Amino acid sequence: MRRIAVVASLPILAFANGGAAAQDATLALGERIYLDKCEYCHGDGVQKGGTYVLQARYQDALPALLTERTDLAPEYISAVLRTWTNGMAPLRPTEISDTELEALVAFLPRNNA
Repeated sequence: MRRIAVVASLPILAFANGGAAAQDATLALGERIYLDKCEYCHGDGVQKGGTYVLQARYQDALPALLTERTDLAPEYISAVLRTWTNGMAPLRPTEISDTELEALVAFLPRNNA
């Protein structure tokens, strides 16, 4: 009887593992997109324009580095990336696909509480 229960649970475990693997792949793609498309302006250092602007705006009330933020809502990230915002032009679907945008939206708020 115990063997039947163990064998019956294997598909559930495989599915759960597949979900974690898919999430890991999405986060890895999001990190790659961040490094390819965002880090140039939003990386570490005052020479990075986006980081400099956010540092001046938040005055240490929030981290200037996007990768250190804990308050980024996925909807906000999508809106900023697809529409014009003060100092940042939108990224068209030809520049970052919807799949890439979804991965980036999963990657950036990974530190949220």
